[in-house]
Amino acid sequence: MKPLPESYSEVNAAVVTPDPPRSATPAGRDRLQARVAAIAWASDIVARPDVVYLDTETTGIDGRAEIVEIAVVDGAGNTLLDTLIRPDGIIPYEVIRIHGIDDRMVAGAPRWPEVYPALLDILRERTVIVYNADFDFRLVNQMNRRCGFQGRSDLWHCAMKHYASFATDWHARHGNYRWHKLGVALARFGYPDINHRARSDALACRLVVRGMAAEGRGMGDEG
Repeated sequence: MKPLPESYSEVNAAVVTPDPPRSATPAGRDRLQARVAAIAWASDIVARPDVVYLDTETTGIDGRAEIVEIAVVDGAGNTLLDTLIRPDGIIPYEVIRIHGIDDRMVAGAPRWPEVYPALLDILRERTVIVYNADFDFRLVNQMNRRCGFQGRSDLWHCAMKHYASFATDWHARHGNYRWHKLGVALARFGYPDINHRARSDALACRLVVRGMAAEGRGMGDEG
């Protein structure tokens, strides 16, 4: 489960994001610069061989929430990790309605101490891309604290915030570019919405980044 894009808190997050919010509505040139910067970021990410895309599904969004599924795919879309995780608590019904993962499905799944060492190996010396990276980064560290693992301090890239700069839809109340749900970003590039499971969302994040990068190639062709 992911919180609505406007509702999450950036607590203990080490995430690479675009420029900080501004109060004034940006002019046309500023919007173009934001869009070009987002495309440049995406183009760089697509070209890097060390990139992975990560996603989690959880029991909620607060400080007690647990991860119940995690997936990582590489830049070519190959699955490096895709596993359910058995939490200590129950999975609330309102969360099951979102990702479809219930208590019966995770009853025989490994717990976080069994999964995290494999995740640690996969992410070593990797560039990590996540759609709404602040949330997933916080949840991974939340699980680490629960289980006695050292907290992560590496930098994760937030595809959601870069897509916001790409879309340049200004949010006057928050003073920044509006954060869009993953399904909205997928639709922008002609892809259908997906079932919200960790592997599907990780692959969808990859498509969004590649879609932004492709826009840059189109701009180059026009130039």
